Amino acid sequence: MAKKTAGLTEHIKIIGPTGKEVECDAILDTGATRTSLDIAIARKAELGPVLGSVRVKSKTMTTGFVRRLEVPCKVELLGKIFEVKVNITDRRDMHTKVLIGRNIIHGNFVVDVEKTHNSADIKDVKNKKSE
Repeated sequence: MAKKTAGLTEHIKIIGPTGKEVECDAILDTGATRTSLDIAIARKAELGPVLGSVRVKSKTMTTGFVRRLEVPCKVELLGKIFEVKVNITDRRDMHTKVLIGRNIIHGNFVVDVEKTHNSADIKDVKNKKSE
């Protein structure tokens, strides 16, 4: 299967086990192993059950890592649905509430920042009306 080209940010859908759907924007991060989403999104999509916790690298923690809860989730990105484990964190102060990691990107997408952005700056999104 040919890989699709994704932008730095893409509109996605989070689908919970009861079928509850939440649409939002996500950033694709080729440096992240796993997909991570905000606790508020997890609540709205009624994600669960908790499968356990995962260890995630963190430069701000003295231990060098933090533990996050992990739940099963369906993520729809560019017309394809992925069933993956995602970790839950507080992303309220982040530009996007979802970070798509390599557990979805690898083998499925090539990330091209120019597809969605005028520069390397996350805030420099292309005007959708002009495309």
